[in-house]
Amino acid sequence: MKKIILFLMVFVLIGSVYASDFSKVTVNGVEFDIPSQYSNGDLQNSKYFYKDYRTFAVLCVDDYIVSNYGGNYNIAELKQDSMVGDRPVKLLTMYNTYIDKNVSYLYFPVKNSVYCICFQGNAINGDISHIVESAPESNMSSDTFYGLLNEVLKEHENRKYLDTLSDNDNYNYVSQKNQHQDNSNNRLLTWYLLSHRR
Repeated sequence: MKKIILFLMVFVLIGSVYASDFSKVTVNGVEFDIPSQYSNGDLQNSKYFYKDYRTFAVLCVDDYIVSNYGGNYNIAELKQDSMVGDRPVKLLTMYNTYIDKNVSYLYFPVKNSVYCICFQGNAINGDISHIVESAPESNMSSDTFYGLLNEVLKEHENRKYLDTLSDNDNYNYVSQKNQHQDNSNNRLLTWYLLSHRR
């Protein structure tokens, strides 16, 4: 009986130490467990960051997914599809000369949204996995998530092409209004999710 009580006390002690290693932050209505070392950061709209985006951040990228994911994809030196638990993720890693370190961007679905964790390093460690695993479940299958990212990348390349045309005096008929409407990213996300239900 003493061994069982001792075991339970050790289990509770380990659980309380582990729980204190994480804090809660709510980003765009979704609660995340983040490492306590990154608590007391700044929350702005659908973004939480500690110090800056190169140190640590959790972002809901729905409203600017084309520029965010497309831009990071184009300069990433490492691009990797993976799973964290049963959730699909996309890891993009690049070397940042300003801080002389690798910075990674981990994209993953939560409910009907896409979130991104920005962190230093080039691998998904236990803390980053915990953030993803503790997030609410996603309504997207792996095929839907990766298909959405492919569509986003195509749209980003299309916008770059249109920007090139609009810079050329012979193609001034390209409308700036049609290229970068603020809500076009969210419409792309909504359209893709509605047309590719699991």
